[in-house]
Amino acid sequence: MSKIMLISPKDNNFYNFRSELILKLHEMGNEVILVCPYGKKIDFFTERGCRFIDVSMDRRGTSIINDLKLVRAYAQLLKVERPSVVLTYTSKPSIYAGFVCGIMKIPYIVNNAGLMETRGLFDIFMKILYKIGWSKASCMMYQNTQERDVIQKIVGKKMHYRDIPGSGVNIEAFPFTEYPENDETITFNYVARIVQIKGIDEFLECARIVRKKHKNVRFVLYGDYDDEHYYTKVEALQKEGIVKYGGVQIDMKPYIASAHAVIHPSYYEGMTNVVLEHSSMGRPCIGSNIPGVREGIDDGKTGFLFEVKNVDSMVRAVERFLLLTHDEKKAMGRAARIKMETEFKREIVTDIYIEEINKIIGE
Repeated sequence: MSKIMLISPKDNNFYNFRSELILKLHEMGNEVILVCPYGKKIDFFTERGCRFIDVSMDRRGTSIINDLKLVRAYAQLLKVERPSVVLTYTSKPSIYAGFVCGIMKIPYIVNNAGLMETRGLFDIFMKILYKIGWSKASCMMYQNTQERDVIQKIVGKKMHYRDIPGSGVNIEAFPFTEYPENDETITFNYVARIVQIKGIDEFLECARIVRKKHKNVRFVLYGDYDDEHYYTKVEALQKEGIVKYGGVQIDMKPYIASAHAVIHPSYYEGMTNVVLEHSSMGRPCIGSNIPGVREGIDDGKTGFLFEVKNVDSMVRAVERFLLLTHDEKKAMGRAARIKMETEFKREIVTDIYIEEINKIIGE
């Protein structure tokens, strides 16, 4: 029996995007250890025989002291557990746990999911961290080609890697759902953290412009306020009837089903699950033309793309969608579902991971 450790910043990361892989590894007879700060969704895995180790971390903090504490915590943990292979997810766990794995000669597989825009000294600093954390990885999992090209150049072009369709989408958990019956009121979803890098400013301005011309259109936001200053702005627009705040929903499926399309104006992504989940349920997607979003949208067929950070471009894409007939919108949603079935179903990602893990553990 092999010991396989997965390290993540949140329990949601495991539950929402890695459940199939985790349970498959456990069913294969491996000891599976999950490492992250405790959250209620961890219980789902421990009840099924996985082991959990609580390691707290400040996901978005920039404190050097806290980050050094995290490196030390990973070092102590890995020294005791000595797993056969470690799977890391998102930047902080991947860089710091990867660094420790490299020193201890423990095989590890990295899945980062998105690169931030960086400039000047911070850009140099991040590239140093990437090289330190990932240069000894057994395999890099890349969710889009731009991230792959940037990181391969930093860590070494000969490094072994696999291209994966993001986290994939569970097409059974997000089943095709019949399109809304009519266009009397058209609903656009925004599903993301309410923070600048997710394109909230452009979305709100787009909603204001479109609502002036189309009174039968609804713009509904779902997500946490990562930046509290948007709370007042959203509240004011809600009172004007321009947007509606739908809160944080544990199960988004009913809200995807009731929508006509989703607008995803993010500045950067690894591979956006928002687009994959809406597409899987048969909803067209209108998204920023960036790596990690455009791969999930066939422009003009399953949705529309617009230039990132460009309100005018976003408005034009929304207008293009509104000009479609009801049957054309439905057909676009059906095409989105077919794209998910053929290119993005989660089994593709699970199979790639198991193949790479088996290479490492020699089974």
